[in-house]
Amino acid sequence: MARVSRSSSVGQALRLPLLAIAASGALALQFLAGCATPQVDRPAAAQQIFSAAVKAHNDRKFDAAAAGYERILRQYRDQPGWCAPALRSLGNVRAAQGQLAESIRLYDRVGREYATYDWEVLQAWKTAADLLWDAGREPAARVYYARIVQRFDKPAEPAVVQTIVRAAKSRR
Repeated sequence: MARVSRSSSVGQALRLPLLAIAASGALALQFLAGCATPQVDRPAAAQQIFSAAVKAHNDRKFDAAAAGYERILRQYRDQPGWCAPALRSLGNVRAAQGQLAESIRLYDRVGREYATYDWEVLQAWKTAADLLWDAGREPAARVYYARIVQRFDKPAEPAVVQTIVRAAKSRR
């Protein structure tokens, strides 16, 4: 059996904690370096993706537009101010692609998931109503027109909202 001198076992005992301290110090430095890394401006990032999706939509590149809107909904859930118009715009893309049922489903989600975003809800419901009306599905369209009147028929609403409400009243 080999003899271990007392001084070498003390050296071993001291070396192990020093290695642990050095390793934890390296981790601490990595952590601090991560803190110094600039954070992504999430609203600005969502806006950039939304703008690109709108451009693709306007250029009739519907698959690219849909991908952009879906990316916002997937990656920026903490940005409802961008998610609400992205969801409504995705409904517009599906309508342009002839997917009426899917577009109506998406417009309904705007009203449920982003109920406090009045302008987005109003646009989603009006578009759903008009699409259904144009498709000859007047009873289903009247449901959306009635929702518009019930929620937005208030004297304090802006003139554009009052105009939409008057149009909805004429079809409900």
